[in-house]
Amino acid sequence: MEDLVIIAKNVRKFVTVLFVAVISISGGIAQAEETAHGHGSDQHKNIAGIFAGVTHGGRRKNAGALGLEYARHITGNFSIGAVAEYTAGDADVWVFAVPFAYTVGHWKMYVAPGIEDGHHGKEDLVRFGVERAFEMSGGWEIAPQINVDFVDGEDVWVIGAVFARKF
Repeated sequence: MEDLVIIAKNVRKFVTVLFVAVISISGGIAQAEETAHGHGSDQHKNIAGIFAGVTHGGRRKNAGALGLEYARHITGNFSIGAVAEYTAGDADVWVFAVPFAYTVGHWKMYVAPGIEDGHHGKEDLVRFGVERAFEMSGGWEIAPQINVDFVDGEDVWVIGAVFARKF
């Protein structure tokens, strides 16, 4: 059984590195295309927001989650950011992660290595997620998202929405 856990952790790390490499290469290609077509812009390279959602599964079963998110667009399609999220109730867990994201239109896919700090101590985690942004006036947006955190052999689903402002 211990061998399966080690294999699962190594597969998870490999998938994470592969995902980051693919979105990094894609981001560089997108930046080159923007430069060639003159579409690059300094407007709204940053976005900050508040996350509200619920967790399902693993050690954070059916608990409310609140968090802060920030992202900085490095290219038109690629961004890097920070997440600090608290899961209340019996879980009493903090998640800190660094999302590497790839955006296509209003859709964003990301992988976020980080840590979970709670009753079980500090554990490494990897979050995979997807969100769809609905833009509003004044640079505001609402983005429902679905995430799955892989931590210590468990998967925890986090479903919610980010209320954010571009600047």
